[in-house]
Amino acid sequence: MPKPALIEQPKRLRGARTWQGDEVLSVLAEVEHSHPEGSMALRAMRDDEGAIVDFEWIYANDAAERTLSWRVGGLVGRRLHEVPPELGLAGQFEAFHQVVETGESCQQVFPHACEGFDGYLQATVARFRDGVLVRLRDITAARRAETGLRETRDRLVELLENLPEGFISVDARWRYTYINRNALLLTGKPRDKLFGRDMWSTSPELLGTAAEREYRRVMAERVSTVFEVEYKPGLWFEIHAYPSGSGIAIFFRDSTEKKKAEQERDALLTREHSGRLEAEELARQRARELLAAREKLVQSEKLAVAGQLAAGVGHEINNPLSFVMGNIHFALEQLSSLPQVEARDALKETAEALTEAREGAERIRGIVRDLKTFARADDSHLRPVDVHAALEFSLSMAMNHVRYRAQVVKSYGKVPQVWANEAKLGQVFLNLIINAAQAIPEGDPSNHRIVLSTYPRDHHVVVEVTDTGVGMTPEVLSRAFEPFFTTKAQGEGTGLGLSICHGIIKALRGELTAASKPGKGSTFRVVLPIRSAEDQVLTPALGSVLEAPLVQGKRVLVIDDEPGIASVMRRIIGRGNEVVVARSGREALALLERDTEFDRIFCDLMMTDLTGMDVHAELAKTHPECLPRLVFMTGGGFTARARAFLQNSPHPRIDKPFEPELIRRLVSQSPPRV
Repeated sequence: MPKPALIEQPKRLRGARTWQGDEVLSVLAEVEHSHPEGSMALRAMRDDEGAIVDFEWIYANDAAERTLSWRVGGLVGRRLHEVPPELGLAGQFEAFHQVVETGESCQQVFPHACEGFDGYLQATVARFRDGVLVRLRDITAARRAETGLRETRDRLVELLENLPEGFISVDARWRYTYINRNALLLTGKPRDKLFGRDMWSTSPELLGTAAEREYRRVMAERVSTVFEVEYKPGLWFEIHAYPSGSGIAIFFRDSTEKKKAEQERDALLTREHSGRLEAEELARQRARELLAAREKLVQSEKLAVAGQLAAGVGHEINNPLSFVMGNIHFALEQLSSLPQVEARDALKETAEALTEAREGAERIRGIVRDLKTFARADDSHLRPVDVHAALEFSLSMAMNHVRYRAQVVKSYGKVPQVWANEAKLGQVFLNLIINAAQAIPEGDPSNHRIVLSTYPRDHHVVVEVTDTGVGMTPEVLSRAFEPFFTTKAQGEGTGLGLSICHGIIKALRGELTAASKPGKGSTFRVVLPIRSAEDQVLTPALGSVLEAPLVQGKRVLVIDDEPGIASVMRRIIGRGNEVVVARSGREALALLERDTEFDRIFCDLMMTDLTGMDVHAELAKTHPECLPRLVFMTGGGFTARARAFLQNSPHPRIDKPFEPELIRRLVSQSPPRV
């Protein structure tokens, strides 16, 4: 580095000229010698007319020498026009001239470039005698920082102006300090109408909103916040507010589409949740239905088992019951036919015992009949029935249940006869009347009624049994006809009554329905078809059989694998008639191969080896002339094949246990042999 110029007493300054009052220059040199900023003095050089044509250095301290980096140690005595242009100082002649002429100080900034330096200098120029005193300062770093800040500010403004979102900044008094283009578009006001004014006077719509509360919180607590606000109906903004200087800055973007997407998502989630709830409810409903179906299946299985049991029990009881009743009847006939009155009197007690035994057997017969109904709710023994007579009979049977509970009101219309089984129909009516009575509490008969109504409808007769009892809930009503379902206490009901009634009416090609309201009573409605010509062939030849006269001299074949049945049939038919017994289907067919001269053939439908159906099929092939003389006997226990056979068969059918008189009349009614 070149050595700085030495400052000595004025008399020893290099290149210094003798001025009047050099003591001032000497003092200046003493003061400015160690100053960190450059300091130099230049005198004005004038022409003959006194005009300033140049300036000459009369003093320069070390800092000035270093700052200018030109002619180090040799500035004194040099002129301003000798300074190279790149140093920048050469261009300050006019400024120096102006200061000398006016006496007013000035400050000049100029670029300065030399070896190892490229920057800016700041010259503070003041008048010094007939010249200038110049203080030099290197402001390169400050100038560059200022330039960088200005460029940064310009870039920041450009960035904020080109943002797709809005940006606002306010000071501590809520006055706008900046607002970008998108924010201006939102307010709809020009920038010059906003700067310097406070936010609340220019945007009064913000007062009292969540946005105002959040802005004031950020200003007071100096915290950041993010929130959403509906600026206008259907226009949403997401707002970021944060402290900035003494005020706050607000950044906001349009979040309407996002909000719509969230609302659609929420609606979708709501629908999905609702759909899930519906699906869960549907699953629960299906589970309940499945459970109900399972219960029905269990009940059906119970019913099937009970039906099979009833059919088997009925079949097994009917066979011995047939010859028990037949023998009792035969014994009573024999006693009544004794010629001596004394003999009849002596056996009177025996006759009474047999009569009581017959009554007991009849009761057993009724029980078996009910079991058969439960097992098979179809009865082909149909005949014209007066529904009023059936109702009256059933009412008389049920009066013990009715009289302490309700008054009976009859509303009978003019109705034709129906085609039914009178006993079965009476069983249905009896069950419905007893159920109606049991639905009414005892002790207040004057305020309760059981109404029996009949009326015609189309080709049907309608019978209604209505009570003023407790009624049924919808759940109970829906299960009223289910087998084994009952609302009675355990041991008071089996739940089979209405189910059996429903099966009976259905077998009669009718309909049994119920209507009820809790606390309002119930109505059971029976709809039965009126007798038609088609119905008259359901039990062929029995009407005429019952009217046939009793004759003798007939040959009768009895086919049954139950020995007791064969014996009682021989006793019932045997007087004056020939009875031949075959104890199996095979034995009967073998017999008929040798002898077909029988007036009547009684054949059991269900036998162990060959059934009555098998015997019929074989006779149809080998001896069809025997078919018109066939009468089938059955004790129940029908199979699907047996039911189909009986439905399509033209032959008479009698149920065990049978009446002896019916057997005799069928024998007397036998068709002639061909």
